[in-house]
Amino acid sequence: LAYVKEHNVKSGAVIGGGLLGLEAAKAVKDMGVESHIVEFADILMCRQIDEGGHNALVGTIEDLGLKVHCGARTNVFVGNDGTSGDESDAPVAALNFSNEDWDDLPVQMVVVSCGIRPRDELAKEGGIDIGERGGIVVDSSLRTSDENVYAIGECAL
Repeated sequence: LAYVKEHNVKSGAVIGGGLLGLEAAKAVKDMGVESHIVEFADILMCRQIDEGGHNALVGTIEDLGLKVHCGARTNVFVGNDGTSGDESDAPVAALNFSNEDWDDLPVQMVVVSCGIRPRDELAKEGGIDIGERGGIVVDSSLRTSDENVYAIGECAL
């Protein structure tokens, strides 16, 4: 909050559309800042929900006043002096995307909440089914491939 006030932040982006990213984006909004969720995948919470769940979630998020940008290929942070990448020490002024026909997103603050990997080592060692990219495979009751073991949270697929 101090940074927002000190730097007169009007718009912020959270890179990452997982659970932690969504929580961070709501916190940014609660500080009185226009909040953008920038997600690489085509849907939010891609490890937990399908496209139908994504559509419902986006509707709810947008009703809260947050903006959602899925399929975003963040390329570089642009400084307020026009510099970008490693050459810039200036405060951020925009996110630049490598997506064709996407304009820069003007923001004065960026929160990075991406690259979270589920901690599934114990399940893997115990012979429980793991997803292709990590995470514990569960059914609709959150039961794993071992009928006596359940999984919840970021590790459950």
